[in-house]
Amino acid sequence: MPNESNGSDDAYAASSVGNALRTLVFLRGRQDARLTDISDHLGVARSTAHRLLTTLRGHGFVEQEPAGRRYRLGPVLLGLARGPVDEPSLLRVARPHLFRLRDTAAETSNLLVLDGPDSRFADGVEGPHPLRVGTRTGDRVPAYATAGGKALLAELPPEASRTRYRRGLRRLTSATLPDVNALLDDLIATRARGYALNIDESVTGVHGVGVPVHDRYGTCVAAVTVSAPSTRMDVARAAELAPLLRQTAERIGAEL
Repeated sequence: MPNESNGSDDAYAASSVGNALRTLVFLRGRQDARLTDISDHLGVARSTAHRLLTTLRGHGFVEQEPAGRRYRLGPVLLGLARGPVDEPSLLRVARPHLFRLRDTAAETSNLLVLDGPDSRFADGVEGPHPLRVGTRTGDRVPAYATAGGKALLAELPPEASRTRYRRGLRRLTSATLPDVNALLDDLIATRARGYALNIDESVTGVHGVGVPVHDRYGTCVAAVTVSAPSTRMDVARAAELAPLLRQTAERIGAEL
């Protein structure tokens, strides 16, 4: 005998998905819309439309204007519509900028991309000092434990990080963030200051600072970082390097 409760749940889920898709199509045809516009279009109560929009906003599919009265398509959906930047083009464009970053900062520069729960070192140029941080091109490290990875995670809705690390965070060093709540707090701080920090979090004695790279459409496609032994980079030095990193990121993004 069929389970009526399960059938009701399935019908509710299908209705919710349908309303979500109808909302996205509705927003695609206009610059923005009010809550009442969307609830009228769907034929649902404002409270129902608000819950739906809150879920879509939590995953980055819609965003709310600063005043909080109108909604528009979000960065995740816009990024999907444009398609990803292919990695060979990204590497070709970024490489000369990594060399200039290395020469100006006098430390190892890296380009990282987000790969599931990990940050992957896509390219790098070693610093000039005898004691330096080596490049890790091709290596994958949990994104929460690298400056580049945290710069990338900070560009995503908080729910995306919770989903990625629902099983918790694996400790790489004693300084690795202990749990997802600590990560979310760190990402809030990253967004507030405009750059991410890695202080002994992936390798003891190695510090890093990173910023996101956005393409010309505003989609985050990578992160650039500078890494150095802890004897030459502290929090103050990272702050000094942040404007140089932002300039590098902007130059890469302008060519994508």
